[in-house]
Amino acid sequence: MSGCGGCAFKGMSTAVEHTYVGVRFGEETNLTLCGTEGEILGKGARVIVELDGEPAFGSVEQSPMPVFKPCQKSSARKIVRAATADDALAFERQREREVAAKLYCQERSRALNLQMKVSKASFALSGRKASIYFTAEHRIDFRQLVRDLAQRFSTRIQMVQVGSRDESALLGGIGVCGKTLCCSTWLKDFRPISIQMAKRQNLSLNPSKISGQCGRLLCCLAYEDDQYKGGKKPKDDRPSAEAV
Repeated sequence: MSGCGGCAFKGMSTAVEHTYVGVRFGEETNLTLCGTEGEILGKGARVIVELDGEPAFGSVEQSPMPVFKPCQKSSARKIVRAATADDALAFERQREREVAAKLYCQERSRALNLQMKVSKASFALSGRKASIYFTAEHRIDFRQLVRDLAQRFSTRIQMVQVGSRDESALLGGIGVCGKTLCCSTWLKDFRPISIQMAKRQNLSLNPSKISGQCGRLLCCLAYEDDQYKGGKKPKDDRPSAEAV
């Protein structure tokens, strides 16, 4: 028999270990589980982590970080080394370039009459590549925009089109509940949400009350939907024993 949900890591320990810490990158809300290779790191330690083949600058926000599922250990990111003063300077340059790239991309997209909304610019710490995230209702010919960006910032540019929900996850924010958006913290997969979920829970159908920052129906409408479905049992039309 396998582990939870068919997991192949049955039998591995789920205890809290000092070799796993939670690292925050930039202004991201989520903490990334990282392995320290046995080294003890305290909160506030600045580290270099390998992300998608590139070094990334982060700071330890939780030490140790609980590992609730054995499979989390297999996907933990590797801390390459402690960050140096030069790394901190490179990180500051990275953030400055991200702000400048977003503004420049907005200006050039308007000048080129491209019907797109620039959501975020993300540079690698090394400066060798950058990703520009945007939303658009139609297909965009951004070839000239990419050439302008590559020339302006001397780096390889990747354009990434995202949906409204993905944009909210990227940017983060506060939901109508007063808490940080689920999609920018722990929610990874978007379930289909329907107005029937709100009706089953006797919620107001006012769009401003059941819609999230993305303009779509709140993801949390699905959290308790199964319980509401199970709680409404069909009426039994069979005659009772007394009637018989």
